Amino acid sequence: MTGAPRRVLLVLPSAMMARNWLSTDVAALLGRDRALEVTVVTPDVNDRAAAEAAGLSWEPLLRPKAMSTFERLRFVGGYLLQMLLVHRFNAMAGFRGARERLRQSWPLRRIAIREGLPASRCFGFPLPRSHALYWMLSALYRSGWQRQRAAESLFDRLRPDLMVLGHIQTHFTMAYALAAKARSVPTIGMVGSWDQPTTKGPIHPGIDRYIVQGQRVADELNRYHGIAPSAVEAVGWVQMDPYHKPDHMTSRDAVLSDLGLPAGARYVLFGAYPERLGRHEPALCADIASRLASSDCTLVVRCHPIDQDWRARFSALHHPPHVVILPPELGDLKRLAGQVRHAEMVLSSAGTILLDAVALDTPAIAIAFEDESEPYFDRIARRYDMEHWASLLKTGGMPMARDIEELMTVMRETLENRGRDAEGRVRLVTDYLAPLDGAAGRRIAAAISSAASASARCRTAAS
Repeated sequence: MTGAPRRVLLVLPSAMMARNWLSTDVAALLGRDRALEVTVVTPDVNDRAAAEAAGLSWEPLLRPKAMSTFERLRFVGGYLLQMLLVHRFNAMAGFRGARERLRQSWPLRRIAIREGLPASRCFGFPLPRSHALYWMLSALYRSGWQRQRAAESLFDRLRPDLMVLGHIQTHFTMAYALAAKARSVPTIGMVGSWDQPTTKGPIHPGIDRYIVQGQRVADELNRYHGIAPSAVEAVGWVQMDPYHKPDHMTSRDAVLSDLGLPAGARYVLFGAYPERLGRHEPALCADIASRLASSDCTLVVRCHPIDQDWRARFSALHHPPHVVILPPELGDLKRLAGQVRHAEMVLSSAGTILLDAVALDTPAIAIAFEDESEPYFDRIARRYDMEHWASLLKTGGMPMARDIEELMTVMRETLENRGRDAEGRVRLVTDYLAPLDGAAGRRIAAAISSAASASARCRTAAS
């Protein structure tokens, strides 16, 4: 190495994203790169130990509670404006998922709004498909009034050569995007999840290059956001890297012991949601467990990592060895890999854990109930009308169950023949998960190192 280290600011605004980077090769590789000096920004102070163990510095994500009253009012105003833009962007693009959310019952939409989704037509008033009005609001949102002192001070103190923005469509990273743009700091934007191009609205300004999971996401950035294919690199799903590491190949006996199940036991893994998307799940799990009793097969419920009400919702079902309820867990990808790999199948109501199952060649069943007792647009099945799911299901690698009887039929067939739908799973991997080789972290680290070096060279030449 020659010269001073290249300074990189890595902004990871969610707990899941921080887990994906700090628990995989990315953090370790960046920390070992002597040419880099990396600072990671996350919302959880508990991430500090993991970051420093990998050789990275840590800073807290900007928090409204730490802002002055005036700054907080500006932040909230920007947050509401961003929701207006998301609503209008989705309306202009004609996304079916966004359109159907507006037709859900008010209780569901109220929860969605609380979580930052513009699930009311009020956000589109007036003229929701007006391109002129959209661009006027977008110019207002991207102007300097949304710059925040905490982000500005961080840039002035660290003077990064490169910023990596872990979520490019959330208001909680907009201040960092504006700070980088004002200082001409090159920015790499990460698409945090495969659904985001068709659900989360417009992309922040000032992003030079993009890192995405696969070619499908790259195509959607081009189709819906006008991003040139040459500016996008498909690297794979970094959280799936551990699935290819020998030290993450937990034995079946070890997994069963960890679950408190006897040797030779069989189990079905249910990936649960929090209350907003999983209010039906406790009753469904009870029904599945009772029907599995005759099959000598345990139901293991893996509570969602961010479900704070899991005890009230699921604890009454815990009855080993017939039903095992696993508390929320965010950081242990090795345990997740073992639980998914050795399950007879994985069930979920449109959860990404279904893709984890496919990555490990475990049968995955999409629960898509058409419960006629519920309003049509509140039903689980409507989730699969969203663009990213509708396209994925065409591969044929993930059977859908429209009611409990169909679910039990598919489950029985899968218990008898684990190879059911195996060819479709191969197609799904090719179309949605490739490159799936355990090297996504290496590709991300290499892209960051290369971009940081190029930025430093340009700055040196300019000076």
